[in-house]
Amino acid sequence: MGIDLSSLKAGATKERAITVDKNQTTSFLWEGENVLSTPAMILEMEETCRLLLKEQIIPEADWDSVGTIVDIKHLAATPVGAEVFLKARVVSIDGRRVMFEVEAYDSLEKIGEGRHERFVINVPKFRAKFEEKQRRLAMKNI
Repeated sequence: MGIDLSSLKAGATKERAITVDKNQTTSFLWEGENVLSTPAMILEMEETCRLLLKEQIIPEADWDSVGTIVDIKHLAATPVGAEVFLKARVVSIDGRRVMFEVEAYDSLEKIGEGRHERFVINVPKFRAKFEEKQRRLAMKNI
């Protein structure tokens, strides 16, 4: 069985909100809880895109998606405890490659924006290929 991506259309959106916690912050600016880190913001943007795909076209457990391109600008600092609103919008579909525009806001301003690409995968096939690579790398390291 395969996945039918034909039902996914450019313009499809997903929105969600998170609350920044201390595990998502930088640790180098000053002591104590800091600001939402760029990697944490990108992770939440990626997850918003992934959830859009899972909810709209790939609900089966054997299928998912992986990130392949990240082009994100982090525009403003956001403190621990603040709510962040994330939005993903499909801009193009090319086979199993899906390109998104992503945005993040806190209650005062836009804090991030950019583009993110995900590739739809069959999880068992992806895992088998990955495990073969692990074996090959282990052989080289002997």
